[in-house]
Amino acid sequence: MTPRLTTARLVLRGLEARDAPAIQEGLSDWEVARWLSAPPWPYGREDADWFIHEAEGQHYAIDAGEGLIGVISVKPDLGYWLRRDHHGRGLMSEAAEAAVQAYFETTQEPLVSGHFEGNAASRRVLTKLGFRDTAPEVTFARPLGQDVTVQRMRLTADDWRASRA
Repeated sequence: MTPRLTTARLVLRGLEARDAPAIQEGLSDWEVARWLSAPPWPYGREDADWFIHEAEGQHYAIDAGEGLIGVISVKPDLGYWLRRDHHGRGLMSEAAEAAVQAYFETTQEPLVSGHFEGNAASRRVLTKLGFRDTAPEVTFARPLGQDVTVQRMRLTADDWRASRA
């Protein structure tokens, strides 16, 4: 079961069947999907239903009081997306800080993440959390149907604590 986390503006909670329409809507926006590697394109309701079923206990719904506006996970990597109409307000940084804090409360294992080349917004989220570059990696981006370069990054528990001090 996914623990419930609360921030100043958000609740991070487990995914529920009622989130499927919001997930489908969010991942049907090309400006969101094009920065992700895993979701199919186009993204259908059956994809959202499958994701909720398969992701049980591994992902948080990001809820700003109006239902799901995005998803974040720390297993196996820190990964996330946010509906475009919520970009630019610091919500993902807030959600990611809560998720990373919860992660380091249960383990001292480093956390890895990454961002597509050119995704400056995602890079800002990660660097604010204290992530450091490791190496670029080529991976297949399913929505794009091609390989892309991902800048891999790593966050240790010590770097996390230092970034919060």
